[in-house]
Amino acid sequence: MGLDFNALSAQELLAAESAVLVMRSLTQAVKTAPHGQGMACVETALHDKGFEHLRTVLAAALTSHDEAQKKTGGAASPAPAAKPPRSNAVTTRTS
Repeated sequence: MGLDFNALSAQELLAAESAVLVMRSLTQAVKTAPHGQGMACVETALHDKGFEHLRTVLAAALTSHDEAQKKTGGAASPAPAAKPPRSNAVTTRTS
């Protein structure tokens, strides 16, 4: 079962292109790796290009969803600006 590239959206085509570029980087890393260091070179290429691919796909997914662009509502839970002082941290006053 293959993909019908003519039926893909612009975001899906971007993701597919990005995946192909990652695969090419991995293949190049295998071909140019010194003897005995193939896996290390492929892992390095995957780390560099793989995360770039994931960021590309994530950005495409987020920009395709109108609701993701809206900035409505506050924080999910309140975050205090500062902790109140501890009771044992208070100094005693002298007259």
